[in-house]
Amino acid sequence: MNILIPINDEKNLCSMETNSSWAVATLDEGQTKNLSFYKTREEITEFTEYVVVISKEEFVSDFFLEGIGILIAPMQKTIDDIVEAYMFRELHEVTS
Repeated sequence: MNILIPINDEKNLCSMETNSSWAVATLDEGQTKNLSFYKTREEITEFTEYVVVISKEEFVSDFFLEGIGILIAPMQKTIDDIVEAYMFRELHEVTS
């Protein structure tokens, strides 16, 4: 399972309009197995199941078209907090 996260220079979740890079967290059996960082989304070759955004106001239609699920992290900002919230099903899914 791969989760895509737009991050800022401090490696915290941020808006896709202001992100400086992307993190891909690879999860397996409830743990982060790998964490990769990319400057652009085009560099990412891993299949992504979900992208995490800060609000439903983000421009996410491209992800919908690609069949990628959209999750909102209402309070989580760090990658570790986002992964933990995902494991405990605390992230909200955007359905349209």
